[in-house]
Amino acid sequence: MKRPLVIGIGSLIMTDDGIGTKIAEALKIKLLEYDVKVIVGETDYQYCFNEISPNDFLIIIDAISQGKEPGEIEIIPIIDALKERVKIHTQHDFSLFDAVLMNYPNIKGYLIGIEAAEIGFGFGLSPSLELRFEKLCNDVLKTILELKEAAKLA
Repeated sequence: MKRPLVIGIGSLIMTDDGIGTKIAEALKIKLLEYDVKVIVGETDYQYCFNEISPNDFLIIIDAISQGKEPGEIEIIPIIDALKERVKIHTQHDFSLFDAVLMNYPNIKGYLIGIEAAEIGFGFGLSPSLELRFEKLCNDVLKTILELKEAAKLA
């Protein structure tokens, strides 16, 4: 089986943009129990990219802005997210996504996008995501484990 690699990205000084980083940090120790490597990448796409191998099963956690209910989770095949990133609005459209697409166009995995309530300068999550944070962590953990299990069968 491919190595499962989770990368949480997002700026901690841009309110809900940091949700991917915060969830990855919260789940890091728990996911180790399931042999899932977690990178808390924040906005350092070069560090994140250097941790990726072409044979990884890549899961990126990031804030998205699709006009949906704040905290809604969207699971998108990574190849679709990389190729359709103009339609999937994240703050990290260019850097990590472009580097992965250019270097590993056949990589397998998913983007776990979490709908942001607000993205702007500020520390901490919006009240809307802060209230949902524990549930979001549990839902993302469950999703990662399901995706990992499904990848074994594929």
